[in-house]
Amino acid sequence: MRFGFFAMPEHFPWENWTLAFDRDIARMVKAEQLGFEEFWIGEHHSGGYEPVPAPELMIAKASALTSRIQLGTGVINLPYHDPFLVAERLAFLDHLTHGRLIYGVGGGGLPSDRALFGLPAEEARPRMLEAMDVIVRVLAAREPISHQGEFWQFENRRLQVPPYQSEPKLAIAGLTGTHNFTTCGEKAYAALSVYFTPAQIEDNPGIPDLIAHGHALADGAISAGLDPDQARADWRVSREVYVANSKAEALQEIRAGVHASYDYLRRLGLGALMKRDATTADADLTFEWMVENIPWIVGSPEECIDQIGQLHESVGGFGTLLINCRDWVAEDRFHRSMELFARRVMPAFRDREHQALRRELARDALGE
Repeated sequence: MRFGFFAMPEHFPWENWTLAFDRDIARMVKAEQLGFEEFWIGEHHSGGYEPVPAPELMIAKASALTSRIQLGTGVINLPYHDPFLVAERLAFLDHLTHGRLIYGVGGGGLPSDRALFGLPAEEARPRMLEAMDVIVRVLAAREPISHQGEFWQFENRRLQVPPYQSEPKLAIAGLTGTHNFTTCGEKAYAALSVYFTPAQIEDNPGIPDLIAHGHALADGAISAGLDPDQARADWRVSREVYVANSKAEALQEIRAGVHASYDYLRRLGLGALMKRDATTADADLTFEWMVENIPWIVGSPEECIDQIGQLHESVGGFGTLLINCRDWVAEDRFHRSMELFARRVMPAFRDREHQALRRELARDALGE
């Protein structure tokens, strides 16, 4: 399993923006130092809590301070952009990162962003699909191409600078349905599930869970004659993660920050997507309920290992766990959680035979 971070990024609107952005960059550098493989930065334009409008700019700065970690746009909201210009910027950024870029895109899930740009909700998906088609064609073309679509039109355009990667990795985030996951399976794109998607929904018609995401990925791959196991290996699942000495300590440290974050999400109307049962009231989506029912990965390193293993098994398997970046605690505690995860959680899911050998050698050395 691979590990990384998913950053909207969220910062409370009463804080210092400049310092917040500097902390984002520092987290990306720290993530590489600790051996995480990926770091994703999102795009938002409203709401007050998610203040990065251009993830490409933050990734460009971070790429100059790192050398190994993959950097993903998580995501560029295609309905708001000329797709040719998106392809051009990403191809250019691919060079600046020396091929470490993951081309993450989506339909723009933040309701206040759609309102800001006057985008009808029913237009988001068709705009995204048309833009994706343009981007794929533009990235691959070596001769000028033309496009006459419903939302965008142009004649005889080609990229001046083609991508650094011969086969750029595209990724799509899914939020309100399984259609994006089917597309990812059919097209061999990476898929991204957001942090508040429940692992399993009992009775909430029309709201997909992680199990449905996984099935849509696999079914899409099979329908296209592709390997469903590879589709799952390319699947990124984001979760709320916080590691401390115990679960009680972890919950106590993040409690105040959780309240501010999830009040914001509920005001946006996103509470409906978290419910396992349609009869659950928003008021019942308490801190304790979310920890246990979405579920989150919270507690001691040993508890987090068990929780990740249970999540992986319950949804049928995925390739990468992304830790959702939060401002719930002071930065020293966030970095402590990162370090505990890297030192004591990640090894449990890597090189298991090697880990078993190391434990055996340790026992021999102690004469056990």
